[in-house]
Amino acid sequence: MKSGLQNWFVTTDQERISNDDVVTSALAIERHFNAGYNLQIQLSPRNISKIRQVNEVQANCNKLYGTAGPILSEAQLANTENLLAGDAGERLVDQLVRKVVNSSNAVFRDVVLPYEYGQQHSFFDNQIDNLIVTSTGVYCIEVKTRSLFRGTFDFKNLAPNIYDQITYHKKAVITALEGAGFSVQPNLVKNIIVIVARSGEQEFRINNQADLSGYGACVTDLGHLSMQISKGFDQCSLSTWQISRIEEIISGSRIVSRRTYPNNVRFCLTQPKLDKLIQLEQAVQWHVPLEQNVTYNSALNELSMRGLSGSQQNFFWLIVGRLFAQGQAQISVSVKDLKKAANYRSRNSVFLAKSLHELAELMTRMPLFQQVDCNSGKLTVTICNQFLPQFNQYSSAFTSWNYRLFSQIKHSYAKTLFRKFVQLAGEGTYQVSLKDLRQLLGVAESYRNHFVVKQINLAILHLAPFFGHLTYELERGRSNEIVGITFFFDKANPEELLAFEGKKTYLHNI
Repeated sequence: MKSGLQNWFVTTDQERISNDDVVTSALAIERHFNAGYNLQIQLSPRNISKIRQVNEVQANCNKLYGTAGPILSEAQLANTENLLAGDAGERLVDQLVRKVVNSSNAVFRDVVLPYEYGQQHSFFDNQIDNLIVTSTGVYCIEVKTRSLFRGTFDFKNLAPNIYDQITYHKKAVITALEGAGFSVQPNLVKNIIVIVARSGEQEFRINNQADLSGYGACVTDLGHLSMQISKGFDQCSLSTWQISRIEEIISGSRIVSRRTYPNNVRFCLTQPKLDKLIQLEQAVQWHVPLEQNVTYNSALNELSMRGLSGSQQNFFWLIVGRLFAQGQAQISVSVKDLKKAANYRSRNSVFLAKSLHELAELMTRMPLFQQVDCNSGKLTVTICNQFLPQFNQYSSAFTSWNYRLFSQIKHSYAKTLFRKFVQLAGEGTYQVSLKDLRQLLGVAESYRNHFVVKQINLAILHLAPFFGHLTYELERGRSNEIVGITFFFDKANPEELLAFEGKKTYLHNI
């Protein structure tokens, strides 16, 4: 567990990864954490903020634990950012183009055509960002998503490669058309270079683009693209039939890109890994080992621990901690592992086996679990499918605490109150009817209320080191009968109780 997230990305050394693979998998992560993630965010310089955060957490875990979990290089991160920005620019252009052209025109995005670049016996491909067929010609659109300098883009920053690029676009289209027997008119195929600003600006100055006309090309920003398409340039004349025929040829000529790039990465952060990320972040911030972090939906804090001893509660919540982020309905833990993890000291193996069998029987009667078996030195727990979200799919409704702190608490009622107080640490208060509290604590009906209060006083002593100024008030009804209780304590960040810094204070006070 200490190695953190394993296999959360795949590199080109492991498999072929296209640009689309990078973009699709990166967007899935960013949108998972930010439902409002849109094209403008995708275009911006900080378009992979969550991926960078995951990478930073993994790197910090490596330092904290002295492990070598997989982290992305700066080159891989920058490559992902650039591919996302480029994809956003192309999509913005595609959206604008489709608003401008009419139904008789043809519009393509991300067209890959076969084209030989002059090398003998080698066949390559040529990728065109956007391609439009209108009555005035065929326009190959090359989108360049770039940062501006003082509201200006200098076209020299694209030279000299841009001239080869637009030449190849033109030749690839002509080769496809002529190969299908279509007669290519002069000025049929033209190039438009669209500069999309990563700042999101639609209009800005573009310098040093004058010599493009000799290449049958023009350059524009996103704000002027619609006008450029509408008026056209170096116009020829195409009939509706010719437009349809060109569309048919281009569609039939398209191929899948076979190119891969050294820094391409495909992300594979599944839900269990995203859940585990929460614990990694907490481990880095609070220096709590992952195996000591117990995380689950706070609804489980309403489970009554009636019939469970203190050591059985330790085993139960240790199992709950192991179930988090598994993404499956069953786990199997050896009794030896349970004993070690729970710091169970007794050498009486018969008593331990009896205790675990009793725990298994009680868990079986809980609605959460489909089956719990304790056989052959293993405890196997199967969760009912409908309750899987209680152990996975982390949300703000989840509680996290340090198992070592919990297991140090010897008082049975204090263990239950500890969990509730952690859940409500940000509120600083816990109000409950005495009837519900008795049920939660598992108090037998034969015990009178004054016994409950006496046990609460003992529990307060055990919990005082963790919750500042911990007190309570009793609510009384008719005949001065206790009907409810409200606990008060200092508001705190519940995650602070993940740290084990209070161990010495706790032992000293107890």
